[in-house]
Amino acid sequence: MQNLKTFLEKLPPWTFSIICFLAICWLTLSPDPIGDHELPLFPGADKIAHAIMFGGFTFCIILDWHRRHHWPLTFEKADIYAADIASVFGIITELLQDAIHTGRCLEFGDMVADITGAFLVAFLVALYKFKHRERE
Repeated sequence: MQNLKTFLEKLPPWTFSIICFLAICWLTLSPDPIGDHELPLFPGADKIAHAIMFGGFTFCIILDWHRRHHWPLTFEKADIYAADIASVFGIITELLQDAIHTGRCLEFGDMVADITGAFLVAFLVALYKFKHRERE
């Protein structure tokens, strides 16, 4: 575990957040990000994908912030701010989809999924910190 922490601390600031941000931009704003490979999905699968994407973005922001501040296990406002940032970014991507006319459209359900995924991850991180802080 210490080797992983050492490796993560050596990476440039905000590495994971930037990579995740760019991946989400590509997946949400390009006209056909997966090409001709249509996957058979169940109804609502796109909402789950949105929740996972923006929950992952929240996690990346939290991870990058914590590795820069020497891994505190206390509750930080930065965790909530990370969910706020990811949520606002989710809303902006939906508005951009409608504005840039690439064949994608604004969906209120996608915004709800983005926000839900972001705050669910922030809650789970806070729960993890609470549980691990009790053990110390």
